[in-house]
Amino acid sequence: MTIPRKYDLVCFDVDGTLITHPSGKVIWEVLNLKYTGDDTVNRERFAMYRAGEITYDDWVRLDVEGWVENGATRGEIITAVHEFEIYDGALETVRALRERGVRLAVISGTIDIVVDTLFPGNLFDEVYTNKIFFDDLDRLVRWEPTPFDLDGKPVALREMSRKHDIPLERTAFVGDGENDVPIIGEAGFVVAFNPRSQELERRADCVVKNKSMLELLGILS
Repeated sequence: MTIPRKYDLVCFDVDGTLITHPSGKVIWEVLNLKYTGDDTVNRERFAMYRAGEITYDDWVRLDVEGWVENGATRGEIITAVHEFEIYDGALETVRALRERGVRLAVISGTIDIVVDTLFPGNLFDEVYTNKIFFDDLDRLVRWEPTPFDLDGKPVALREMSRKHDIPLERTAFVGDGENDVPIIGEAGFVVAFNPRSQELERRADCVVKNKSMLELLGILS
């Protein structure tokens, strides 16, 4: 028996959406602070990216090279990831959507190790994030920037729409930040969850301000 559902594909941002940090940081800030002693470079490099002074790939490279130069390891990074908490109700929401047959995806500027660590068990059908790689001694050695952050988020959504034969109007996206704004007008329904971006809050189809993600179940299913 098929359970009726509003959307066939629901996509999530990660930092600030599925997970939260006690200080409101994203993983890039946490790791830059840990390995370089400075998390203000995130804002500076975002401004440089917006001004066209560096590419997104340059931005990722500048961050990760600093971690490599300071001897970052898998174990240390996983420990840093555990500074984050999964939003209350996030796992229940994701699992309930899966039970309804909804395809689930992550489209985020986070790093793959965050999703692998905090959401094990292949909860998501597709994961679009930045990637980092380790050598046999678990030392961080290289990275692969995602082409699917910021203006690339709609590209990822269209790719999944074609791959799974799901009309865009049957897709939904949940995010919180400025880098989620480009997906507005592409996804069939956009939720601003505890938004940090005023533009996202203003333009989203729905705004949810709640310490629990469970409210989304009534909206998305």
